Amino acid sequence: MGKNDKLYVTHTEHAFGQYTASSGGHRAKAEAPHPGARTPFDCCALTFQPFENPVCARNADGTGLVFDLVSIIPWLKQHDNTNPVTQEPLQPSDLIPLHYSRKTNGEIHDPISFKPFSEHSHIVAIATTGNVFLAESVKGGKDLVEDVRFKKGDVITLQNPHGLPPASVAKLQESKASDVEKSKAVVKPAAAPSQSQSKAPVPLGNVSPYSSGLPGASLTSTSVDPTASGNSKLLWDEEELMFEDFANPPKGKGKEKDVGRRRAYIRVVTSLGGSLNLELYCEKAPKTCYNFLMLAKEGKYNNCLFHRLVPGFMIQTGDPTGTGAGGQSYWGTPFRDEHDMRGAAKHDSRGVLAMANKGANTNGSQWYLTFKPAAHLDKKHTVFGKLVGGEDVLDALENLPIKPGTERPAKPVRISEVVIYQDPFEEYKTRQQNKRAKKAEAEENARHRQVVVEKKEEDELNWFGVKLGTEKSAGGGAVGGGVGKYLQVGASAAVVAPKRPAPSAAVSDVPGEAKKRRKVGFGEFEGW
Repeated sequence: MGKNDKLYVTHTEHAFGQYTASSGGHRAKAEAPHPGARTPFDCCALTFQPFENPVCARNADGTGLVFDLVSIIPWLKQHDNTNPVTQEPLQPSDLIPLHYSRKTNGEIHDPISFKPFSEHSHIVAIATTGNVFLAESVKGGKDLVEDVRFKKGDVITLQNPHGLPPASVAKLQESKASDVEKSKAVVKPAAAPSQSQSKAPVPLGNVSPYSSGLPGASLTSTSVDPTASGNSKLLWDEEELMFEDFANPPKGKGKEKDVGRRRAYIRVVTSLGGSLNLELYCEKAPKTCYNFLMLAKEGKYNNCLFHRLVPGFMIQTGDPTGTGAGGQSYWGTPFRDEHDMRGAAKHDSRGVLAMANKGANTNGSQWYLTFKPAAHLDKKHTVFGKLVGGEDVLDALENLPIKPGTERPAKPVRISEVVIYQDPFEEYKTRQQNKRAKKAEAEENARHRQVVVEKKEEDELNWFGVKLGTEKSAGGGAVGGGVGKYLQVGASAAVVAPKRPAPSAAVSDVPGEAKKRRKVGFGEFEGW
């Protein structure tokens, strides 16, 4: 198979993608966008509705986004000429009118080959004329509808289901490389760290030595790039452990037992001139509160519009796009509900703070405040706080006029800023970091003491492994056990015996002392 005489496809051939029916296999699947992530070719990228007056916003990588003129112009006026998809500057004069060819039944088709467009079509547009073709019909550098010449740079890709354009991929890699170079440039001046910076990093308490599985996968699969080095992977998440600690505080006295220290207090400043003071239930919905606080610290809620108002029910905000269909969580993906946790709060009063969603486990960044109890929302939306100050501002928000036939306030009201007065998660992280630092310091001290003790023991031993000072000289006393010790004792007694008088019975005042002395051991062997 391929260009060799092997009866199987090698990894290089499979990755290259021209010798098999997989067209690149694993790599091609990774590069191709998911069909659900693409906007339909006949819909506006802002409203996701079929367009009537299509215009194109050209990107720097050669691609283009299709909008409806009646939708994109109000958006640009309201959001300071910002592209709603790429967040890049976009002027109304930069929009290119597009001309689609349609059949009598309204179906869009190619004007040259008359092939109908579908989600699998490679669709391009000519910037100079605005005509839309299939990519296979654009040949020779000439627009066959208008009979006008065009350059290669005038071709705009509207839909490419075969993968990301090479230009955009190269630009993405260049941006990543520039970010890496910037980070290196920032690190270089700190060549001489201070004493506080020269400390060893504190090791995490939950680092797992287990592998991520790439070496084994690359060994058994031809579609995975070979990996020889095993990289460790965290089996536990620091944040999930923190959420569990907040939801299940330890029993007994302590700071964690105090409910006031496990709650956050913030102020939401509005453009009405007043503020909403909120208390967050970090012990009842820890992940939801953490998401809210982290987004507020990043400034995601600044300049957010109160986009939905239902008098007598609730007011909703938290969408940076202002449309009610945007907004992401702190992690970039929807996260789980927490309305089924033990002791979860309910919609039982006015001023309840809860998350807006599109269904189960689809929480993002949007939240709402209720104007009255709403028991029908329990077990559907996560309640994570309440209003503790600013009732007059909530009344003013409820009395705002709305546009006829909609739920949007007629007067735009925005969030100026979010001020955080108490963040229990930050205090928790500081306590855990101090604990790990103390633990690492204690382990280091114990290791140092052990090394000192071992060094001292080595210095006290001689070449034969005997501790210095325990052995005696040959002329003084017994060195070891056995019969030899008695011989040495006898020799010393023989030398000392002439210097003292022979013992007699008169010397001993206590009768029977000699008998007692004979009964102990073998005696002194003086009679030998």
